Amino acid sequence: MATVDPQSSTNLDPPIAIGAFVVGTLILSWVISFVLITDTVPVYTTLLLMLTPATVALVIRRARGHSVLRTVSSSLRGSTGRSLLFAVVYPVGFIGIAALLALTTGLGTYQAGPENIVVLALRQGGVFLLVVFLFESLIRMYGEEFGWRGYLLPELTARWGRVRATAAVGIVWALFHSAFLYNAGVAIGVANPLLITAVQAVAVFTISFPFSYAYYLTDESVFPVMMLHLIWNVLNPWILGDIYANVEGLVAGQIFVVNGEGLVGVVIGLIALGGFIILFRRGTFID
Repeated sequence: MATVDPQSSTNLDPPIAIGAFVVGTLILSWVISFVLITDTVPVYTTLLLMLTPATVALVIRRARGHSVLRTVSSSLRGSTGRSLLFAVVYPVGFIGIAALLALTTGLGTYQAGPENIVVLALRQGGVFLLVVFLFESLIRMYGEEFGWRGYLLPELTARWGRVRATAAVGIVWALFHSAFLYNAGVAIGVANPLLITAVQAVAVFTISFPFSYAYYLTDESVFPVMMLHLIWNVLNPWILGDIYANVEGLVAGQIFVVNGEGLVGVVIGLIALGGFIILFRRGTFID
């Protein structure tokens, strides 16, 4: 086993650049959420939000003299078998455990009906529409993951180590989601949007740890993290409900309770978080 070496201090961006990324990304995301979401949630809002972190990071990298094309290309290389396997197994296992917990405790009940978005795309447009859906989804995933895991995480890891860097990214990531979730909740009339936003923020913080782990298993590639994010975004709303649209999944119940980004997700995520901290402190990832 070989320890993944942190970036050389000579390759790090200055603190002002890191601060500009965090502040710029959060301000833009909150402005988008508060300006675009009124009494409805426009369908393009999530696209704009998810592209924001990568856009800000790439602007900063370009201002620092780096080629945008080379930055994007290098960020997609370096996947490992273990990282790709983890990207598939973790979200499937996590959501499966959350569903089982909700069903066995009576927090949720099974209901037939909700259709997987992948199956829906195939049924409505065949393979072509599925390919379009996957391509567009991966662009969205890159929009978030290059910013969080491709830029901010390695910069902070080199300075603070894996645990503190992941925690810091988790806090920023939670704040990034909060304005959208709160405003969307108000727009669609859910009860206690502030409570739901707070619960989801804790869940997002815990989810930051497996996402970081997927990145640390690579040679500085965000592709496996994009896969993990995509699988999560497909399975979580289908099985446990859509916390953003307040629509039940196969497991019916209070969505902010049974969802992978709700109370059940928080409980499982906090348990998993302890395991990831142990793995991070061991410091060996790539064979």
